[in-house]
Amino acid sequence: MQGKDMRLFRAILYHIFVVLGCSFLISKVVSHFLGLKEKLGDNIGPTLAYFLIIVLVVSVCWYIYNRKASATEASPSQTIELQARIDDLRQSLQKPAVILRSTPAPGKPEGYVSCLGRVTWQLPGEECPVDADGNRMEPLATLFVPKLAGVPTEFRNVALITIFATEEGWSEAPEEKPQLGCVIRTYPTLEGLVPCDYVSGIWKTCILTPEVVKHDMPQWPDCGGTDEEWDIIRALEKKHKIDYHKNICDTVYESIHKADFPQSFSADDSIHAVYETHKFGGYPTYIQDNEEPENYTYVMQITYDSDAGLEFADCGCYYFYYNAEKNDWRVLFDCY
Repeated sequence: MQGKDMRLFRAILYHIFVVLGCSFLISKVVSHFLGLKEKLGDNIGPTLAYFLIIVLVVSVCWYIYNRKASATEASPSQTIELQARIDDLRQSLQKPAVILRSTPAPGKPEGYVSCLGRVTWQLPGEECPVDADGNRMEPLATLFVPKLAGVPTEFRNVALITIFATEEGWSEAPEEKPQLGCVIRTYPTLEGLVPCDYVSGIWKTCILTPEVVKHDMPQWPDCGGTDEEWDIIRALEKKHKIDYHKNICDTVYESIHKADFPQSFSADDSIHAVYETHKFGGYPTYIQDNEEPENYTYVMQITYDSDAGLEFADCGCYYFYYNAEKNDWRVLFDCY
Protein backbone atom coordinates (compact mmCIF):
# COMPACT_ATOMS: atom_id res chain seq x y z
CA MET A 1 0.00 0.00 0.00
CA GLN A 2 1.44 3.36 -1.08
CA GLY A 3 1.88 6.35 1.23
CA LYS A 4 -1.20 8.21 0.01
CA ASP A 5 -3.38 5.09 0.29
CA MET A 6 -1.98 4.37 3.75
CA ARG A 7 -2.86 7.87 4.94
CA LEU A 8 -6.38 7.47 3.57
CA PHE A 9 -6.74 4.05 5.26
CA ARG A 10 -5.58 5.47 8.59
CA ALA A 11 -7.97 8.43 8.26
CA ILE A 12 -10.90 6.08 7.62
CA LEU A 13 -9.97 3.92 10.61
CA TYR A 14 -9.68 7.04 12.76
CA HIS A 15 -13.17 8.23 11.83
CA ILE A 16 -14.64 4.74 12.36
CA PHE A 17 -13.09 4.40 15.82
CA VAL A 18 -14.24 7.91 16.81
CA VAL A 19 -17.82 7.30 15.68
CA LEU A 20 -18.09 3.83 17.23
CA GLY A 21 -16.42 4.91 20.46
CA CYS A 22 -18.65 7.95 20.88
CA SER A 23 -21.72 5.90 19.93
CA PHE A 24 -20.91 3.24 22.51
CA LEU A 25 -20.46 5.82 25.28
CA ILE A 26 -23.60 7.76 24.32
CA SER A 27 -25.68 4.57 24.10
CA LYS A 28 -24.58 3.58 27.62
CA VAL A 29 -25.37 7.02 29.03
CA VAL A 30 -28.79 7.23 27.32
CA SER A 31 -29.67 3.64 28.37
CA HIS A 32 -28.79 4.42 31.96
CA PHE A 33 -30.87 7.59 32.23
CA LEU A 34 -33.87 6.24 30.28
CA GLY A 35 -33.77 2.74 31.76
CA LEU A 36 -33.59 1.15 28.31
CA LYS A 37 -31.49 -1.79 29.48
CA GLU A 38 -34.40 -3.25 31.46
CA LYS A 39 -36.91 -2.45 28.69
CA LEU A 40 -34.87 -3.98 25.88
CA GLY A 41 -33.71 -6.92 27.92
CA ASP A 42 -32.06 -9.64 25.83
CA ASN A 43 -33.84 -8.70 22.60
CA ILE A 44 -30.97 -8.46 20.11
CA GLY A 45 -33.01 -6.87 17.33
CA PRO A 46 -34.25 -3.78 19.22
CA THR A 47 -30.89 -3.43 20.98
CA LEU A 48 -29.02 -3.46 17.65
CA ALA A 49 -31.52 -1.03 16.11
CA TYR A 50 -31.13 1.32 19.07
CA PHE A 51 -27.31 1.21 18.74
CA LEU A 52 -27.44 1.78 14.97
CA ILE A 53 -29.64 4.85 15.50
CA ILE A 54 -27.04 6.20 17.92
CA VAL A 55 -24.28 5.47 15.38
CA LEU A 56 -26.24 7.26 12.64
CA VAL A 57 -26.81 10.36 14.78
CA VAL A 58 -23.16 10.48 15.87
CA SER A 59 -21.98 10.00 12.26
CA VAL A 60 -24.08 12.93 11.04
CA CYS A 61 -22.84 15.16 13.85
CA TRP A 62 -19.21 14.13 13.21
CA TYR A 63 -19.61 14.81 9.47
CA ILE A 64 -21.07 18.29 10.08
CA TYR A 65 -18.29 19.10 12.55
CA ASN A 66 -15.57 18.08 10.08
CA ARG A 67 -17.16 20.03 7.24
CA LYS A 68 -17.18 23.21 9.32
CA ALA A 69 -13.61 22.61 10.48
CA SER A 70 -12.35 22.08 6.94
CA ALA A 71 -14.20 25.19 5.74
CA THR A 72 -12.51 27.41 8.31
CA GLU A 73 -9.07 25.82 7.94
CA ALA A 74 -7.32 27.06 4.81
CA SER A 75 -5.38 24.55 2.76
CA PRO A 76 -1.68 25.19 2.07
CA SER A 77 -2.52 26.31 -1.46
CA GLN A 78 -5.20 28.70 -0.15
CA THR A 79 -2.76 30.10 2.39
CA ILE A 80 -0.16 30.71 -0.32
CA GLU A 81 -2.78 32.36 -2.55
CA LEU A 82 -3.96 34.61 0.30
CA GLN A 83 -0.40 35.69 1.10
CA ALA A 84 0.23 36.42 -2.58
CA ARG A 85 -2.85 38.67 -2.70
CA ILE A 86 -1.73 40.47 0.46
CA ASP A 87 1.74 40.98 -1.04
CA ASP A 88 0.20 42.39 -4.22
CA LEU A 89 -1.91 44.80 -2.19
CA ARG A 90 1.10 45.94 -0.18
CA GLN A 91 3.08 46.46 -3.36
CA SER A 92 0.37 48.58 -4.97
CA LEU A 93 -0.49 50.60 -1.85
CA GLN A 94 2.95 51.34 -0.40
CA LYS A 95 4.57 54.75 -0.87
CA PRO A 96 7.94 56.12 0.21
CA ALA A 97 7.86 58.95 2.73
CA VAL A 98 10.31 61.01 4.76
CA ILE A 99 9.57 60.74 8.47
CA LEU A 100 10.61 63.69 10.61
CA ARG A 101 11.69 62.31 13.95
CA SER A 102 11.12 64.86 16.71
CA THR A 103 13.47 65.19 19.69
CA PRO A 104 13.76 68.05 22.22
CA ALA A 105 16.45 70.58 21.25
CA PRO A 106 19.27 70.99 23.81
CA GLY A 107 19.69 74.63 22.74
CA LYS A 108 19.35 76.92 19.76
CA PRO A 109 19.62 74.93 16.48
CA GLU A 110 22.66 75.91 14.45
CA GLY A 111 22.99 75.68 10.70
CA TYR A 112 20.48 74.16 8.33
CA VAL A 113 18.47 72.20 10.87
CA SER A 114 14.74 71.47 10.66
CA CYS A 115 12.85 72.16 13.85
CA LEU A 116 9.48 72.79 15.48
CA GLY A 117 8.57 75.79 17.58
CA ARG A 118 11.18 78.00 15.93
CA VAL A 119 11.98 79.74 12.63
CA THR A 120 15.70 80.20 12.11
CA TRP A 121 16.19 81.42 8.50
CA GLN A 122 14.65 84.08 6.28
CA LEU A 123 15.43 86.52 3.49
CA PRO A 124 16.93 89.90 4.43
CA GLY A 125 14.16 92.31 5.34
CA GLU A 126 11.58 89.69 6.22
CA GLU A 127 9.97 89.88 9.65
CA CYS A 128 7.79 87.70 11.83
CA PRO A 129 4.26 87.98 10.38
CA VAL A 130 1.29 89.27 12.35
CA ASP A 131 -2.36 88.24 12.30
CA ALA A 132 -5.35 90.40 11.35
CA ASP A 133 -5.34 91.99 14.81
CA GLY A 134 -1.65 92.88 14.61
CA ASN A 135 -0.59 90.13 17.03
CA ARG A 136 2.73 88.36 16.43
CA MET A 137 2.21 84.91 14.92
CA GLU A 138 3.84 81.86 16.46
CA PRO A 139 6.76 80.20 14.60
CA LEU A 140 5.56 76.65 14.02
CA ALA A 141 8.31 75.03 11.93
CA THR A 142 11.51 75.41 9.94
CA LEU A 143 11.66 72.64 7.34
CA PHE A 144 14.69 72.09 5.14
CA VAL A 145 13.52 69.89 2.29
CA PRO A 146 15.89 66.91 2.10
CA LYS A 147 16.92 65.42 -1.22
CA LEU A 148 15.48 62.03 -0.34
CA ALA A 149 13.37 59.57 -2.28
CA GLY A 150 10.19 60.05 -0.27
CA VAL A 151 9.92 63.82 -0.79
CA PRO A 152 7.06 64.66 -3.20
CA THR A 153 8.02 65.82 -6.70
CA GLU A 154 6.16 69.09 -6.05
CA PHE A 155 9.03 70.03 -3.71
CA ARG A 156 11.87 69.51 -6.18
CA ASN A 157 12.26 73.26 -6.57
CA VAL A 158 11.88 74.01 -2.87
CA ALA A 159 14.83 74.12 -0.45
CA LEU A 160 13.24 75.56 2.68
CA ILE A 161 9.77 76.01 4.15
CA THR A 162 8.97 78.13 7.19
CA ILE A 163 5.56 78.09 8.83
CA PHE A 164 4.00 80.59 11.21
CA ALA A 165 0.62 79.96 12.80
CA THR A 166 -1.90 81.36 15.24
CA GLU A 167 -2.66 79.25 18.28
CA GLU A 168 -6.34 78.96 17.36
CA GLY A 169 -5.92 79.10 13.58
CA TRP A 170 -7.07 75.50 13.15
CA SER A 171 -10.60 76.49 14.22
CA GLU A 172 -11.14 78.58 11.08
CA ALA A 173 -13.28 77.12 8.30
CA PRO A 174 -11.09 75.95 5.34
CA GLU A 175 -13.44 77.43 2.74
CA GLU A 176 -13.21 80.84 4.43
CA LYS A 177 -9.51 80.74 5.33
CA PRO A 178 -7.79 78.13 3.13
CA GLN A 179 -4.51 78.38 5.06
CA LEU A 180 -6.18 78.22 8.50
CA GLY A 181 -4.22 81.07 10.01
CA CYS A 182 -0.87 79.79 8.68
CA VAL A 183 1.71 81.90 6.88
CA ILE A 184 3.86 79.57 4.79
CA ARG A 185 7.04 80.81 3.12
CA THR A 186 8.93 78.75 0.55
CA TYR A 187 12.47 79.36 -0.67
CA PRO A 188 13.81 77.75 -3.88
CA THR A 189 17.42 78.07 -2.72
CA LEU A 190 19.35 78.61 0.48
CA GLU A 191 21.55 81.23 -1.16
CA GLY A 192 20.96 84.71 0.17
CA LEU A 193 19.17 83.57 3.32
CA VAL A 194 20.18 85.03 6.65
CA PRO A 195 19.80 83.50 10.12
CA CYS A 196 17.04 84.70 12.42
CA ASP A 197 15.63 83.43 15.68
CA TYR A 198 11.87 83.59 16.08
CA VAL A 199 11.05 81.49 19.13
CA SER A 200 7.52 80.36 19.94
CA GLY A 201 6.05 81.42 23.24
CA ILE A 202 3.75 78.40 23.41
CA TRP A 203 5.60 75.57 21.63
CA LYS A 204 8.93 74.11 22.66
CA THR A 205 11.80 73.77 20.20
CA CYS A 206 12.32 70.25 18.87
CA ILE A 207 14.80 69.05 16.25
CA LEU A 208 13.31 67.23 13.26
CA THR A 209 15.56 64.52 11.84
CA PRO A 210 14.55 63.19 8.40
CA GLU A 211 14.52 59.48 7.70
CA VAL A 212 13.21 57.58 4.68
CA VAL A 213 10.58 54.86 5.02
CA LYS A 214 9.71 52.79 1.98
CA HIS A 215 6.35 51.37 2.96
CA ASP A 216 4.00 54.08 4.20
CA MET A 217 0.42 52.79 3.97
CA PRO A 218 -2.99 54.49 3.99
CA GLN A 219 -4.76 54.48 7.33
CA TRP A 220 -8.29 54.35 5.91
CA PRO A 221 -9.89 54.37 2.42
CA ASP A 222 -10.18 58.17 2.51
CA CYS A 223 -6.42 58.44 3.11
CA GLY A 224 -5.36 56.82 -0.16
CA GLY A 225 -5.60 53.82 -2.43
CA THR A 226 -8.17 53.11 -5.13
CA ASP A 227 -11.77 51.98 -4.66
CA GLU A 228 -10.83 48.69 -6.35
CA GLU A 229 -8.03 48.03 -3.85
CA TRP A 230 -10.30 48.68 -0.89
CA ASP A 231 -13.00 46.45 -2.39
CA ILE A 232 -10.41 43.65 -2.47
CA ILE A 233 -9.38 44.39 1.13
CA ARG A 234 -12.99 44.27 2.34
CA ALA A 235 -13.55 41.00 0.48
CA LEU A 236 -10.46 39.46 2.11
CA GLU A 237 -11.53 40.71 5.53
CA LYS A 238 -14.97 39.14 5.08
CA LYS A 239 -13.83 35.84 3.56
CA HIS A 240 -10.63 35.17 5.51
CA LYS A 241 -11.38 37.14 8.70
CA ILE A 242 -8.18 39.15 8.33
CA ASP A 243 -7.65 42.66 9.64
CA TYR A 244 -6.23 45.43 7.44
CA HIS A 245 -4.00 46.98 10.12
CA LYS A 246 -2.85 43.65 11.55
CA ASN A 247 -2.36 41.59 8.41
CA ILE A 248 -1.79 43.99 5.51
CA CYS A 249 -0.11 47.05 6.99
CA ASP A 250 1.55 45.58 10.04
CA THR A 251 0.99 48.33 12.56
CA VAL A 252 0.13 51.96 13.18
CA TYR A 253 2.81 54.30 14.54
CA GLU A 254 1.37 57.30 16.33
CA SER A 255 3.37 60.42 17.16
CA ILE A 256 1.74 60.46 20.59
CA HIS A 257 3.46 57.15 21.42
CA LYS A 258 7.02 57.96 20.49
CA ALA A 259 8.48 55.59 23.05
CA ASP A 260 6.98 52.69 21.09
CA PHE A 261 8.74 53.59 17.85
CA PRO A 262 11.53 51.31 16.65
CA GLN A 263 15.02 52.74 17.01
CA SER A 264 15.11 53.29 13.26
CA PHE A 265 11.97 53.59 11.17
CA SER A 266 13.79 52.22 8.15
CA ALA A 267 15.62 49.42 9.97
CA ASP A 268 13.28 46.74 8.64
CA ASP A 269 12.33 47.01 4.98
CA SER A 270 9.56 44.45 5.49
CA ILE A 271 7.52 46.79 7.69
CA HIS A 272 4.37 48.14 6.05
CA ALA A 273 2.89 50.68 8.41
CA VAL A 274 0.81 53.78 8.88
CA TYR A 275 3.23 56.49 10.01
CA GLU A 276 1.05 58.90 11.91
CA THR A 277 3.70 61.53 12.60
CA HIS A 278 5.44 64.55 11.00
CA LYS A 279 6.39 63.62 7.46
CA PHE A 280 6.91 64.63 3.84
CA GLY A 281 5.02 62.55 1.30
CA GLY A 282 3.39 59.20 1.83
CA TYR A 283 -0.24 59.30 2.92
CA PRO A 284 -2.12 61.77 5.11
CA THR A 285 -3.31 60.12 8.31
CA TYR A 286 -6.77 61.64 8.47
CA ILE A 287 -8.62 61.30 11.75
CA GLN A 288 -11.97 62.45 10.33
CA ASP A 289 -13.20 62.57 6.74
CA ASN A 290 -11.43 65.28 4.75
CA GLU A 291 -12.22 66.69 1.33
CA GLU A 292 -8.92 67.43 -0.36
CA PRO A 293 -8.64 70.78 -2.16
CA GLU A 294 -8.93 70.54 -5.93
CA ASN A 295 -5.72 70.96 -7.96
CA TYR A 296 -3.61 70.81 -4.79
CA THR A 297 -1.45 67.83 -3.85
CA TYR A 298 -0.96 66.52 -0.33
CA VAL A 299 2.74 67.01 0.43
CA MET A 300 3.26 66.93 4.21
CA GLN A 301 1.73 66.94 7.67
CA ILE A 302 2.55 68.18 11.16
CA THR A 303 0.89 66.28 13.97
CA TYR A 304 0.27 66.49 17.69
CA ASP A 305 3.66 66.37 19.45
CA SER A 306 3.96 66.00 23.22
CA ASP A 307 7.67 66.93 23.24
CA ALA A 308 7.03 70.21 21.43
CA GLY A 309 3.75 70.86 23.23
CA LEU A 310 1.83 70.92 19.95
CA GLU A 311 -1.72 70.30 21.09
CA PHE A 312 -4.00 71.12 18.18
CA ALA A 313 -7.38 70.56 19.90
CA ASP A 314 -7.57 66.83 20.75
CA CYS A 315 -4.44 65.26 19.21
CA GLY A 316 -5.02 67.12 15.96
CA CYS A 317 -3.00 67.36 12.78
CA TYR A 318 -2.25 69.94 10.06
CA TYR A 319 -2.26 68.63 6.47
CA PHE A 320 -0.50 70.77 3.88
CA TYR A 321 -1.39 70.82 0.18
CA TYR A 322 0.69 72.55 -2.45
CA ASN A 323 0.16 73.80 -6.00
CA ALA A 324 3.66 74.06 -7.47
CA GLU A 325 2.55 76.12 -10.49
CA LYS A 326 0.95 78.78 -8.31
CA ASN A 327 3.40 78.37 -5.40
CA ASP A 328 0.27 78.35 -3.28
CA TRP A 329 -0.85 76.40 -0.22
CA ARG A 330 -4.02 74.99 1.25
CA VAL A 331 -4.20 73.65 4.81
CA LEU A 332 -6.63 71.20 6.35
CA PHE A 333 -7.01 70.29 10.00
CA ASP A 334 -8.72 67.57 11.95
CA CYS A 335 -8.62 66.03 15.41
CA TYR A 336 -10.17 63.33 17.57
